[in-house]
This record gives sequence, structure tokens and C-alpha cells, in this order.
Amino acid sequence: MKIRQMDRSGVTARALTRAGATVLGLGMTAALVLSGCAQSDVGGSEASSAETTSAPEESDMTSPSPSDGTSATEGGKVPQAADMKVEAGSTGRGLPPGLEGNTNSTAGVAWAPENGLLYVVTNGSSSCPTYAEPTATMGSGNGKGAGVAAEDGVLAVRLTPPDNGICTMDFVPTTTVVEVPAEADTGDEIPVMVGDKGTVQLPPRAAEGEPGPVAWLDS
Repeated sequence: MKIRQMDRSGVTARALTRAGATVLGLGMTAALVLSGCAQSDVGGSEASSAETTSAPEESDMTSPSPSDGTSATEGGKVPQAADMKVEAGSTGRGLPPGLEGNTNSTAGVAWAPENGLLYVVTNGSSSCPTYAEPTATMGSGNGKGAGVAAEDGVLAVRLTPPDNGICTMDFVPTTTVVEVPAEADTGDEIPVMVGDKGTVQLPPRAAEGEPGPVAWLDS
């Protein structure tokens, strides 16, 4: 009888031991699963945060900064007339070397140092300047004196209208270099029609390689 009791106690003890091990194993497994889920959540949060913060960086790299662009005003700045090239179509703020200004007139013309080129000077707002077209013609003026025949020997210069917008109230010269027909630059005095502003008698150069005197329109 004693042996049976001992055997039963031993079996019971072993059964309890096995049950405890099983419970312990299940507990450890559950702990590992919960730990893995927690790490997954942390990793997901970090990845989501990284994606969120990387988007503005990519946008900053692909978006041009204001300093990268050049406005139409900055790209179209007019140089000083003293620094401009003496070639047809060149424009400059102010007067070229050798020319005298006149604040009582709206426009004037003078021979450039190079043969076949004319300086056309217009006085007006510095923010809304008036330019001359790069090529003059004989007898095909517009505005005042329109329809002048080429055989009349009048050199016609066309002016471009100033830009629309708010203009400053200053009164400064702007110079355009204009190409003229060969028969116009002969060393003789010639009438020049300046757009619709009027006509002046342009005297020849005093010497080769020098600009001529400015013939100003009467105001």
C-alpha cells in the first residue's frame, strides 16, 4: 500500500512538473510575440516619421529658389550708353561719349563714329524709355511727313512706343544705334525725320572716327 501511494505521488508530481513547464513555455511564447509586435509598431512609426520628414527635403531640392531665376526686369536692364556696343540695335541709358545733352528737347540725332550708323537720342521717363528701330530708311517715315518720297532725300527713323505701365517722372536720355542706307551717310547735311516728333537738319561729322554734333528737335 505504501508503494502505491508513493508511485501515485511521483506520477502526480511529474504531471504537475510537465504542466508547469507547459504553462511556462506558453508564457514565454506570448511574451516574445508581444515584444515582436511592440518592435514592429515602433519600427513602423519610425518609418512613417522618416517618410514624412523626407518629403519636404525632396520638395526643397526640386523647387527652384527665387535666387535661381532672373526676372524679365533684371534680364532686360539697359546698359550705360558709354558702355554699349556701337552697332545697329544697341541701346544705352544716357549719352555716348562726345554727345551733349539737351533737357529742352524730346529727341535728337547725331552721327556715330562709325560710317553708316546714327545715334538717336530720346529724352523721357527712365522706366518707360522710347527706342528707335535698328534700321532707318529713305523717304518712308510715319506720323508727321508720312509718305515722303525716297528721292526727297529725307532719312526716316521710326520710334517704338514706350511700354505701358507706371512711369517715373524723371527726364533722362536713352540712346539707340541705328543703321542708315549708304546714300544717307555722304558727309553732307541731311534732313532726318524722327518718328512722329518732327524733322531736323543733321550736320556731318567734324572728323572721321568721331561722333557728329547732335541735332535736337524743337520742343
